[in-house]
Amino acid sequence: MRSKSSDPQAKYLVPVVQSTFRILNELSRSGPLKLSDLVHRTGIAKSSVFRILTTLHKLGYVARDNRQRMYYLSRGLFSLISEGSDSEALKRAAIPHMLRLRDAIGETVNLGRLELNKVAYVEVIPSEYALRLCERPGAVIHAHASALGKAILAFSPPELVQTLVSDHNLPSLTPMTTTDPVLFLRELEVVKERGYAIDREETATGATCIGAPILDLQGSAIAALSISGPSSRFDPRQDRRVIRALLDATLQISQALPRTISANK
Repeated sequence: MRSKSSDPQAKYLVPVVQSTFRILNELSRSGPLKLSDLVHRTGIAKSSVFRILTTLHKLGYVARDNRQRMYYLSRGLFSLISEGSDSEALKRAAIPHMLRLRDAIGETVNLGRLELNKVAYVEVIPSEYALRLCERPGAVIHAHASALGKAILAFSPPELVQTLVSDHNLPSLTPMTTTDPVLFLRELEVVKERGYAIDREETATGATCIGAPILDLQGSAIAALSISGPSSRFDPRQDRRVIRALLDATLQISQALPRTISANK
């Protein structure tokens, strides 16, 4: 690299941006690192590294393990690269199965992806009942209280789940919401064992939802599919047909996705 004196563009460079990318490059190359490790490896002042990491963490591009005091790149950063194309490929693979599920079960079918501590709806196929549950694509819900979120988190890296529990409180949305971190982590173990998650009035009173993960080749969740309906009419725990249909749909979507799509992007 040319020195500042010989580089006519040097005067236009922004030092903090250069430092930010040195930190990101080091995290990409080395994996999770402590603050002191990043200071040593990059040669950047400790106060600057701390401020940059704090900013990246706040923006969702770096995650932090509070117990081990380590930082690592989050999914938020990878989503900048190809979120649009991946989401379109995901929708193309999922929509035919979502339509079949809606027609077979009669309730609203949702496709969602994790965004930090929330789940964003990528696509929604609404029920044809007059009384129905129906969010719009782009809307977000809390991951810890939703079937979509729990299905994704149960099949996500433990450090990501621990960061969500440590860095974000688990707010009570209804009297049924699980807010105790220990109970929540136990529930995720159950979800992983059986392959699906239930939200019975945890996000909204009167609403029940069942969700299952869409997995990449390594078995990590890329997204999740859910079926939701009014609690007065919809109880998937009493109808094995619903569970079988949902698990079959998510398996087929997982197998149909391009190999380039993974949970790390």
